[in-house]
Amino acid sequence: MGEGGTEDLRLGKLRIHVARGPQGCARGVLLYPTIFGLNDSMRSFAAALAAAGSTAVVWDPYDGVDGSHEPAEMVARSKQCEDRAAVRDLEAIADHMQGELGLTAIGGLGWCFGGRVGLLHAAGDDRIGAFAAYNPTMWSTTPAMVDGRELSRADFPEQTMDEFELVSSVRGPVQICRPEHDFTRPEEYERLFQVLARRGDPTILEYFPGAEHAFSFKPGPENERAQRLAWAATLALFDAGLEGC
Repeated sequence: MGEGGTEDLRLGKLRIHVARGPQGCARGVLLYPTIFGLNDSMRSFAAALAAAGSTAVVWDPYDGVDGSHEPAEMVARSKQCEDRAAVRDLEAIADHMQGELGLTAIGGLGWCFGGRVGLLHAAGDDRIGAFAAYNPTMWSTTPAMVDGRELSRADFPEQTMDEFELVSSVRGPVQICRPEHDFTRPEEYERLFQVLARRGDPTILEYFPGAEHAFSFKPGPENERAQRLAWAATLALFDAGLEGC
């Protein structure tokens, strides 16, 4: 695969998607997808990051089994991803990025389900030097209504790691994007921000009035405006927070 090329690869049981950045650039971004996994949207974001100057690698949380478009089915499938096992897989992907791909500066970018898992990975892997999370799904003990069903932290026993205890170890600048209408409650966002803000590195909390959960993937003026602003800030975060190009 040459400059600008894309391909799906296997690392043992793991599937990843790689979009190569410019030749000679040793900066990379690891993408943590939504519950829908490695799909066309994730490949498009990888291509956009490659065009902006970074080699992008997308984690497939389902090891090569394509997802569906049904949210309830994919929520159920995401429950197969136990936290510690997911972090081990992500460490293996970071090994590949650093070794075979020759990337010396790595950032992370996650959405929804992947935003939370990305925080867990970044907290324990100091190779992640800058991180952005778009509406990370952090369930509360208080139920939230999702597609007509109440869900709370108790519905996700596979979440065996506490993001609020761990994120103080995340290294480098962090961007957290909070839409007004989200499954994650304001109290969880505030708790996350307070822990991140105690670090020695910058934390940026962006709030988007009128925007919805998963605004990156939904039409509508508020969602599209939020995505434009968030994406510009993410690219600036990686440009300023990561060396290698």
